[in-house]
Amino acid sequence: MKNELIKKAFSEIENQTFGTTEQYLEVHNVEIENGNPKVERVDMESFNDVNIVYFPIQDEPFFLTVHFSKETNELLGIGTENGNQVYLTATSENLTFEQLSELTTLKGLSGWSVNDDRKNGKGKYTFSRLSFEPTKSRAYDLDTKLKLLLTELEKDVDGIKKLTEMSDAGISIHHQQYIDGNKGINFDIETINRLSRLNLGIDIDQYVFGNELKSVL
Repeated sequence: MKNELIKKAFSEIENQTFGTTEQYLEVHNVEIENGNPKVERVDMESFNDVNIVYFPIQDEPFFLTVHFSKETNELLGIGTENGNQVYLTATSENLTFEQLSELTTLKGLSGWSVNDDRKNGKGKYTFSRLSFEPTKSRAYDLDTKLKLLLTELEKDVDGIKKLTEMSDAGISIHHQQYIDGNKGINFDIETINRLSRLNLGIDIDQYVFGNELKSVL
């Protein structure tokens, strides 16, 4: 099934049967890998009605997306999806990275301690930082990616609450939107309640990228 969707998506990029495909590829190029468009991700789980193939765009942080009917595998259309980075971060001017890490059972943490040398070699860090980003790929709908992170954090509710009590902790979102996209950000009540149970707030940084589509005469 997945390979069939990828082949159909390749065909659409090559033949451009949809006008929107032609418009997007007139001003952008998808990345190429081994002679074919590079597939970043095939999403067959997030939505009830559609499956989506994600293609990275050269020199851009957002994605070209090809949408298929989940029921018939019929090609439904072409669009873009924002690049979304979603992660837990905790900072402290007093606690070290190791001390922050000991507050939670989460694995795969990254960061630094106060007074460590900065990675660019210029000076030292004035605060400690802990980050937890279990899903690295940015080829996800924002709502889906946030809920995936919350599921991981809920495995250690007590530890996350300790982080929020002993450091400046919250969820950071980097939302990298296509200039001709118009997708708003909203969180359903379930997500808000899950954040509340973890004592977490959200900080959102929004960026706009890409070339505008050319006008159709």
